Amino acid sequence: MLHAFLTYINEQKLFKSTDKILLTVSGGKDSMTMLDLFCQANNHNQSFRFAVAHCNFQLRGQDSEEDKIFVEQWCKTKNIEFYSKKFETKVFSEANHISIEMAARKLRYEWFETLRKELKYDFIATAHHLNDSIETVLLNLTKGTGISGLKGILSKKERIIRPLLFASRQEIERYAAENKLTWREDSSNASNEYQRNLIRNQVVPLLKQINPNFDETFARNLDRFQAIENDFRKNLVNFKQQIIREENGILYLKISEIKHWQSAHYYLEELLKEFGFNYFQSKEIYQSIDGLSGKMFLSGTHTLLKDREELVIKILENDVKEEHTIIIKDSDKIVKFEGGNLEISIIDISEISTNFDKKNTTLFVDFDKISFPITLRKWQEGDWFIPLGMSGKKKISDFLIDNKIAIHLKKNIFLLTSNNHIFWVIKHRPDDRFKITSTTKKVLKIIFFDSLSQNK
Repeated sequence: MLHAFLTYINEQKLFKSTDKILLTVSGGKDSMTMLDLFCQANNHNQSFRFAVAHCNFQLRGQDSEEDKIFVEQWCKTKNIEFYSKKFETKVFSEANHISIEMAARKLRYEWFETLRKELKYDFIATAHHLNDSIETVLLNLTKGTGISGLKGILSKKERIIRPLLFASRQEIERYAAENKLTWREDSSNASNEYQRNLIRNQVVPLLKQINPNFDETFARNLDRFQAIENDFRKNLVNFKQQIIREENGILYLKISEIKHWQSAHYYLEELLKEFGFNYFQSKEIYQSIDGLSGKMFLSGTHTLLKDREELVIKILENDVKEEHTIIIKDSDKIVKFEGGNLEISIIDISEISTNFDKKNTTLFVDFDKISFPITLRKWQEGDWFIPLGMSGKKKISDFLIDNKIAIHLKKNIFLLTSNNHIFWVIKHRPDDRFKITSTTKKVLKIIFFDSLSQNK
C-alpha cells in the first residue's frame, strides 16, 4: 500500500517534497493509517515534513479526551509535532442553528486553516478514502444534486489534500491489520443517527449484493463523473461569454443565443444560481423564453425580467430596512409599521378556548419561550424557520414559493423574531418551536390588522 500511496501523491501532484503538511488525525483507523504511511515513507528514503493536528469536539465524554491522549502519546514516541484544540461543539451548533456534523466540520476546518497559516505549513491532509467519496455521491443523489455533486471528494482542493483517496475501506483495514496499527474506535460510526452512517451501514451493503465489486466499479465512475464535470465547467464559461452582455451593472442574456445551446436549460440553471434563483425558478424562467414579454422573477438578491429578446437581471433594490424592537411587560401594546399594525398582549392560558381564532392574522405562542425584546423586520435571504406542524427547517424563500406568494408581495413579508429565532411569518405561519403545549401557562397574543381596518 505504501507504493500505491506514494504513486497516488505523485500522479495527483498533491504536494512537493519541500512542502510542509499538517496531518489531521482523529485517532481512528483511517487517520492513523495516513499518519503511519507518512512515517513509513520517511523510513523509505522520503523526506516528508509534517506535523499532527487533533480536534477534541467533546461529544463522547471521556472517550474524546482519551482520543486526544492516544494521538498525543503516539506522536511523542515518534517525535512528531502535535497540536490539539478543544471545542464547545454542541454550544456552537445551537448558537448557529446548524447540525452537530456541520458545526464540527466548520470548527475543525477553520482551526486547521488558522494553524496552517500560523505555522507556515503548505497543505492540510485529511484521511478521506474512496468509500467516503462514494458515500458523498450517494448522499448528494439522495438529497438532490447538480452535476458537481456527482464528482465526489476531490484529491486536492486549494490547501486541502486527501492522500488516501485511492484506497478503499477494506484496503485500509488490511493495511492496519498487517502493520499491527492501534487506533481508537468511535462508537458513533455504528449509529444510523447520522445520514452518512445510514448510507454506509445499510445502503452500500445492499448495493454490494447486486455488485460485489461495487467499490471498484464506483471508483471508475467517479473518474468519469469528474471528467464530465470538468468539461461542463469549460462549456459553462463559453455559454456565459456568448449569451451575456453587461451595461451599467445590469446583465442582459440573449434569448436567441440561449436557444442555440443543447441542454441550455441546465447551463442556464447553473448560471442563475449565482443570482440566487433556485432550480424551480430556473426551470420556469427557461420555459418563459418563448412566452410573452414582461414576466418578472425574484430571488433574494436579484430580479429577472423576461423581455422580448433578452433576460434582464438586476440587483434587487432594497427598500429602507424597517426594523422595530418591541419590549412588552404587563400591558398591551400597539405597534405600527409599514405592513400594518400589531396588537400585542399577554394573557393566561385559561383565556383561550378550544375554538379560538385560528386565522393567520392572529398568533398565540408560549410566552415563556419568548426572549424580549422581540424584533419586527422584513425577511432576508437565508432566513429560515420550522413551520408549525413540521419538524424540519425551511427557508423563508422556499416557503413563499411553496405558498405561491406573488412576486410583488414577497418583499413586503414581515417577521417577528426572538433572540434571532423567527417565531412568526406574519399573516402566514408561526414557528413550531414556540407553540402552546400542555405546560404553557402564559400566552403571547398578537393580532395583525392593516391600517385601514384600525379604528383605535
